[in-house]
Amino acid sequence: MILEIGSSIETFKTLTFHRGLNILLAERNETSQETDTRNGAGKSSVIQIVHFLLGGDKTADMFLRFPEIAGASFWGEFEFSGIRVRVRRDVSNSGVVYPDFPSGIPDSLMATTDILGLVKVQNDDWKAWLGHVAFGLPLERKKPPFNTPHAPTFRSLMGYFARRRENGGFQSATQFQKKQSESAQRIALSYLFGLDWTLAIDFEVLREDRLRQKAEDKRLKARLDAKTNTISRIFSAMTAAEAEADAIRKDVANFQVEQHFDELVGEADAEKAKLEKLAREAARLTTSLRHLKESLEQEIPADADAVGRVYSEAGINLPGSVSKRFDDVRIFHESVLANRRVHLGEELTSVETRLGEVDVEKSSAANRRSAILKQLEGKGAFSDLAAMQQRLANKEEAFARLRAQFEDAQSLQTQKTKSKTVENSLLLRLQNDLAARSDTISEAVMAVHEARTALYADRWGAFEINALPSGPEFKVEIESGNSGGIANMEIFCFDYALYKVVSKRLGGLGFLIHDSHLFDPVDSRQKATALELGALLTAEVGGQYIALLNSDEFERLEFSEDFDVRSHVLPVVLEDTPEGGLFGFRFG
Repeated sequence: MILEIGSSIETFKTLTFHRGLNILLAERNETSQETDTRNGAGKSSVIQIVHFLLGGDKTADMFLRFPEIAGASFWGEFEFSGIRVRVRRDVSNSGVVYPDFPSGIPDSLMATTDILGLVKVQNDDWKAWLGHVAFGLPLERKKPPFNTPHAPTFRSLMGYFARRRENGGFQSATQFQKKQSESAQRIALSYLFGLDWTLAIDFEVLREDRLRQKAEDKRLKARLDAKTNTISRIFSAMTAAEAEADAIRKDVANFQVEQHFDELVGEADAEKAKLEKLAREAARLTTSLRHLKESLEQEIPADADAVGRVYSEAGINLPGSVSKRFDDVRIFHESVLANRRVHLGEELTSVETRLGEVDVEKSSAANRRSAILKQLEGKGAFSDLAAMQQRLANKEEAFARLRAQFEDAQSLQTQKTKSKTVENSLLLRLQNDLAARSDTISEAVMAVHEARTALYADRWGAFEINALPSGPEFKVEIESGNSGGIANMEIFCFDYALYKVVSKRLGGLGFLIHDSHLFDPVDSRQKATALELGALLTAEVGGQYIALLNSDEFERLEFSEDFDVRSHVLPVVLEDTPEGGLFGFRFG
């Protein structure tokens, strides 16, 4: 509970609060123009100062960065779980706070004394103590489950009870600042509503694992092509590459280096060329031999008597001198024919002899070439061995790459299967947890129902806690209509229920603060009803409901006849003038 807030700034307007409903008004000065707003009055700064005093990072609140505030300090008097404390925090030295306990320093708070005798506490220790007294968080966070990175902390919980518009606090009921992730919301709300919040952490761990899997899957696919884009195709390519590497490896193992390999290869090539040349020569000789034999067969002596018989048949008797001449011609022709047959015979013998020699040379060349090839069988030059070894290295590299890809793909597939199993198991555990804590959930549901029916009796609405594959879902909904403030009143109903549940379960902070920005788009009737609900809420569970409103809007509100709203208005009224604002001057 907030008792008082002040500052070392002399013109700062000290604010004193009381139990129950507290209404801080900001009004327009008579000299203000109609277009002026109350943004400079300092209403929102009240919430920022509360956050600063309760361990908030000063960089999160813009006004703390201005030079005019740099040398200032702020103080506040609070009461948490019956423990009263007055705390001061300097803007220029925000790493420490200076608490003052009327009943003595609690043993649970790690405190030291400075050279001036003032009790000081490191801001982290201050937040740990606040979490302990307000929300039941352990001071020692080295043991499970609070030693995990996502475990709830004081700052991850208290934002629901003092939302800041500039941080996106009024965008969603379940989110008190825009940088708060869905998993952080689920963990915090599970803890505050009394659910098994470790399940929400397990869902977050699963989500992070799946993000890593997605990144690994993307990297793996970048290394693959269309032929290896599935695990079965990678396996096929890997198997083929391994077989090819084994075959080359055997060839390399059986390979022998012949010292004169190049010379022998050259000689074998020469013998081959010689065989080809001899084969061509043998073909020519064979053709010549055939022609010579045909010529010998055609060399037949002429029949000289045939001429005389022709003349005799014609009735002509040739004289003796003519017959003598025929005999001379026959003798000459026979002589020429004999000489030709001798020449052809000599040519035939020469061709046959050369043909035999060619056959012998061919046989010799073939035998030599065969001997060389046999000598080179399974052998090669150093360059051949090097080339073969390079081919082997390339195949082994390809096989190793495919095997690595296969192992990665297989591991990723296994991880995905395990993730699905874990998801199903977590979902079942979450469903069982929600069923086991139905009484706790019913309490929250009824609290939202109280607020919603008071605000919109004619509209359907519900508060749900659902078990989803991504984790617990917290959802408040009011049937929409023409009113633009429905979404903001969903936030009000949610905060109302959360404050009520936490106050009963854990004690809580003892306050709930709402800025005027929450009520801006809300109809007047709902604004008045919300303030009355805040008064009833604090009357039931204790603590404070603090509303920061603009005076002109407040004056138009119509409350129940038996509700004395004026008794809840703080005596300090902020104005939109430099002197009338919270700080007493304008800065920035």
